[in-house]
Amino acid sequence: MQRLLWIALCCFIVSACGATAPTPTPFPTRDAIRPTPGMRVLPAPLYVLDRGQIARIETDGITRRQLTRARIELEGIPPISDADLHPQAGLVYVVGAGNGDQLVRAAVDGSNPQVIYFAEGYQYSAVRWSPDAQFVYLRMQNNRATRDLPDGLYRIPATGGELELLQADDAVDDPLNPSRSVRSYAPFLWEPTGNSLLVASFATFYDDCELVFWQPQSGELRRPAIPAGMQSLCGEAIWRNDHRHVLMLIGPPEGPGVWQVDSQTMEVTPLSATGVLTRAPFLVDDDLLFVAVERVNDGFTFSLTRQSSDGTLNLLRQPFRETPLLIQWAPDGSGIVALVRTETGTALRWYAIGDQPPIELPQTETGVNWMMWGEIPPRG
Repeated sequence: MQRLLWIALCCFIVSACGATAPTPTPFPTRDAIRPTPGMRVLPAPLYVLDRGQIARIETDGITRRQLTRARIELEGIPPISDADLHPQAGLVYVVGAGNGDQLVRAAVDGSNPQVIYFAEGYQYSAVRWSPDAQFVYLRMQNNRATRDLPDGLYRIPATGGELELLQADDAVDDPLNPSRSVRSYAPFLWEPTGNSLLVASFATFYDDCELVFWQPQSGELRRPAIPAGMQSLCGEAIWRNDHRHVLMLIGPPEGPGVWQVDSQTMEVTPLSATGVLTRAPFLVDDDLLFVAVERVNDGFTFSLTRQSSDGTLNLLRQPFRETPLLIQWAPDGSGIVALVRTETGTALRWYAIGDQPPIELPQTETGVNWMMWGEIPPRG
């Protein structure tokens, strides 16, 4: 489901950009290069889900270590479908099977895998560690012929136990003509202290997804006070260090910008410059970083951009032309790693701030569908 949300976000922006007037084609973008052996390329190790297994790409950008060896009986189906990483607690991931999914926990290096939950007929997605690593939050879809539990947002103790229902999906109002207001729910992004959880609220029968707030203390779902004619998008958001405000993508049908949402009052405030279409908000001190999307006469460009607190925009590197399906800013803001669409499929690339060409990172022919940074190691 996470990959579908990202692709839907990308498609929304690309289609929206098509409504704007074309601008002259910018200077040609540079071809990607291979990493130089012996050099530190990435600021931190990168964990990826590729071909149904979790691997770690080391900071040299060359070494790729497969961390899991999950196996299932269904030929041609990737064994692992979703994952999350906690720097202390390790990995948690979903292993699919014909009779139901397994929820597995392992060390950061993939060692000592243990099944912490299995129930026949249950399908899991959007697994998320709680910030204190005491629970795993997830979406459960019940595929049993006789349904004993509703689909919805659940949690389970990290050491194993029983599923606890937190938010059931909305009941279908009309089976023959269900309304768009019928929603399903999946965990997305925790506030780092655990006081609030961003939840993906998506229309069960339509192509529509927005981010809402779930409060663990009350169990209440709260929707941001978005102006009429606008919508929030799933897939990309970041919490501020004050643990109260979150940056997310909000905008009209023409395309989103970066807005700030107060998790206590639900008030929203635009942050990015007017008329700039954005992806992937990030913060470095008081500066806002994002990927700006521009329409040109033969496609699109994507530009790493810094917006200072006074509103000044600065281009951080030469734009690139390949459409990004997944984007992750480095923990120190030194660049992005992106899964981009190419003429032959996809490529995993590191786009550093500065004048360097993009660097090709290793992936299989299947391609990455999840990625997450590890901790930044010390220099030397």
